[in-house]
Amino acid sequence: MALTVQMYKVHNHLTNEDIVIPRLVHQQTMDFNQLCEYLADGSTVTAADVSAVMKQIESRLPLVLGLNAKVICSPEGLTFRPKVSGSITQKQLKEKLQAKLAEDPSLDIDVDRALTVSDLTTGDLTASIDISLPKKWTERFHTKAEFKRIMKTPEEEEQNSDNDTQGGGSNSGGPSTEG
Repeated sequence: MALTVQMYKVHNHLTNEDIVIPRLVHQQTMDFNQLCEYLADGSTVTAADVSAVMKQIESRLPLVLGLNAKVICSPEGLTFRPKVSGSITQKQLKEKLQAKLAEDPSLDIDVDRALTVSDLTTGDLTASIDISLPKKWTERFHTKAEFKRIMKTPEEEEQNSDNDTQGGGSNSGGPSTEG
């Protein structure tokens, strides 16, 4: 297994220095049916069996998470859990109160009052799903992953270097390779 990477030089305006960063390129996609075939290969189950179980997980997991349950989906600890985000700042509260006052000037609203916990409403919240991968998976991946560096042509290097000094940058892949 080789992860194809290309190195890019960009200028970090916060630290005012150049930095070289890697990016994955030429990434391929394994679609759902291919994954089911791969998982069923060499097993007593068929790709249709794998597909049926995966579809059940897909349809039922959101309901279980909506009941505020953490779900452990593998013996090594693949975990799904509900996550909540949202916030309100003093500035946002003032803007919200000013908008209410503008709608109805007869209201007695102190737009400069201090922010309280009750100012963050459930309507300001967003629910999402947090996924924790088992450490063993990451360790296993690290032992399998190798890197293959893709080099740009000299013309692309020069163009990227010119763009970097102007705050731009190129994300295109190059045709030649280096092992």
